[in-house]
Amino acid sequence: MKDQLYIYDCLTGKLRVSDGDFMAIGAGKQNNFRILTDAESAGVFAQRSGVCRFFPNHKVAEYSINGNRTNGTAHIKPERFYLFVLQGGCFIAWYGNDDSRPDFGAFNSDCWYTYNPQTDEWSDEIEFRHLLQESDRYDDALLATFYGLGHNAFRITDLREVAILLRKKDGEAIETQSLVKQKETVFRCPFCHSVLQPGQSLAIASHPLLRGDTVLGAGAMKRFTPENYTADGMVIDEMGGICQDFACPECHHKLPPFYERMQHHRIAIVGAEGAGMGYYMASLIHRLERDLPGNFDMPFRDADPEQNAALNDMRIRVFYSDTPEEFREGRLFLEGKLHSSVWRKSVFEKLPHPFIYTLNRGRSSHSLIFYNGMAASSSSESRAFDRDVLKTADAIFCLFDPTQYPAFREIIHTHTNKTASPGRAYAGQSLLLSDMEMHLRQALNLHHGTKTNVPIAFILTKSDMWEELLGPEPLLPTVRNRNLKPHNIYANSARLRELLFRIAPEIPAKAEAISDQVCYFAVSSFGVQPEVFEDELLGEHYIAPESGKLTPAHVTDPFMWVLNLYENGVFADT
Repeated sequence: MKDQLYIYDCLTGKLRVSDGDFMAIGAGKQNNFRILTDAESAGVFAQRSGVCRFFPNHKVAEYSINGNRTNGTAHIKPERFYLFVLQGGCFIAWYGNDDSRPDFGAFNSDCWYTYNPQTDEWSDEIEFRHLLQESDRYDDALLATFYGLGHNAFRITDLREVAILLRKKDGEAIETQSLVKQKETVFRCPFCHSVLQPGQSLAIASHPLLRGDTVLGAGAMKRFTPENYTADGMVIDEMGGICQDFACPECHHKLPPFYERMQHHRIAIVGAEGAGMGYYMASLIHRLERDLPGNFDMPFRDADPEQNAALNDMRIRVFYSDTPEEFREGRLFLEGKLHSSVWRKSVFEKLPHPFIYTLNRGRSSHSLIFYNGMAASSSSESRAFDRDVLKTADAIFCLFDPTQYPAFREIIHTHTNKTASPGRAYAGQSLLLSDMEMHLRQALNLHHGTKTNVPIAFILTKSDMWEELLGPEPLLPTVRNRNLKPHNIYANSARLRELLFRIAPEIPAKAEAISDQVCYFAVSSFGVQPEVFEDELLGEHYIAPESGKLTPAHVTDPFMWVLNLYENGVFADT
């Protein structure tokens, strides 16, 4: 097999494999591989007669390769890493046979470390942008590497050139920054998804005589545009009542307190029938309420207990029920509350109901909105997606049940001696991903070949049944010493991805065709294998764990990964 050249861009995480004898590299569109650099054309890699060389553009005065400054041709020897800093670009070249190539999928160029060869000391993990921002303060002797790169490292003096480039690029992005600021001044109604400006919210009358609303009917309190205020800024209704609640001007649904002032993170949870969406949501909220204050001093609580009543009721039944019948009732009740009637476009529609919680970190407040991303007409045979939820989601949690997938089902029984949960093997989970891709592309107007940047947490449920397939080594802990460990999240993801590609490659291939940010998670909402019970009246089987024995495993990992992407450093110990 012919040797190939691999180029990994440290600034974007993109990997390119040569498809010919030449690979031009630079910022210009004419290059085979475009990198973030100052040079339109930075140079060319040429492969001839089994030899690979790099020829810099004659306009490039000097560049760094493996810490050595040069302006001449570089010989790229087989099966070695070559670390380039070229006109501010930062990338890695590797040349050799595909059978011996390194696992680029295990690279995490967001998770860096510094090493002092004089004292033999390593730093804690550092986000790459932060490393570059602080590069001027570091000792010139320091080396820097990222997770997966082994003992190969850049010189901190070379990375300062990268920092200069990024500062320049950030300065040129004034228009982009202004768009970000504009985005921060608007918010979406969690019920009807309308885009609203601060100050547009309607006040909800508090005086008992002001009952009757133009949209919600005679039983609802009146909604109105605020006009009169108390001396301390409280809204007064026409009968003198002080108003503390506000509503969306479009659908008239009540908004959570201080909703306009928070940073919002909208998470769509999707999955096939039987994948355990309800149980996962209950376990996720239960663990977040305990783990975030305990590990990170971050209060996590209901934004509106009334709106979250169905999910909270299921939480209580899941974790504190005395009988399997009571446990099951919680799930059935939640299933009836996953959608609510919302006034939109002059009609009432059944839309996914938002479950809204708040998270505080110092003075910053976050509104966390969880949706069942499936449409109200969904059934076990035909699962449809709600496009508005997918279109506006900041992240998608895609639940996949290996115990229901034919390729996994037999392997689980053969290798673990465990019996898969009752019900038929459901091959439609693969079709579900195709449907999600179609709906997402149509909602975002993305043509085929273009990926969304919406993060997808691909969650393999019921890991207590199949985790043995990963081998004897347990998954790495994602929190240690009150700090999130992103490199452990990505290391676990790489193991799960490899397992999926070995058993059912069509599943990760479809997930990665949707988004350029896919991370894999193994989750057990119960932590133990549940028992199977029969409803004699209906003749149906259902599952329920032994009361008080639940120990959910890794259920919060997808949430912490997503929030850390949007709010880098939010889980750092202060």
